[in-house]
Amino acid sequence: MSEVILELVEEFFQQRKYFTARSGNLILIRKKQIEAEQFDTGFLLDEKSVENISAGIVKVVAWHTCKITTRVLETFPEIVEFAKETHIKKFEEWFKGENFQKLLIISQLPSHSDLRGKVLKKLHDTGIDHLMTIPSIINGVIEKIEPRKVYSSLVCDLLRVLKFYNIISSNREQMELPLR
Repeated sequence: MSEVILELVEEFFQQRKYFTARSGNLILIRKKQIEAEQFDTGFLLDEKSVENISAGIVKVVAWHTCKITTRVLETFPEIVEFAKETHIKKFEEWFKGENFQKLLIISQLPSHSDLRGKVLKKLHDTGIDHLMTIPSIINGVIEKIEPRKVYSSLVCDLLRVLKFYNIISSNREQMELPLR
């Protein structure tokens, strides 16, 4: 697992006012303040809709050269192991009875809509509540980085410097080409 990606995911949630804790390669998240109004977020989340989750277990699969397909899910069942009831029981005490979601973060989905639909269905059927992609996480972190603020995280401070010198931008159209 890439420590950089784990740090980016943790930073992403901390920027959105979540308390985070690591348990091995999982990140536990809990909203510091729960908004009065919660909305249905859907299965595939983006930088905005994820903020409607009050608590969750986050698993990151940072295989940057691999699209997650049904074949990959069948070959590597450990991708979704964290969502099984036997694994979840050990986290119930941390969440203190609070309803928590199981969120999987992957590098990318297949481009073809039929293959994409099959992967989404398979993940949903295995007990995953929500799915995000690493590009959404990276864009979400960059968006909140302030170029004139110094960060304690080396990764965020590097992003700050790159943003300050206009090497990266929060502008999504400008970011599309370099990150792919």
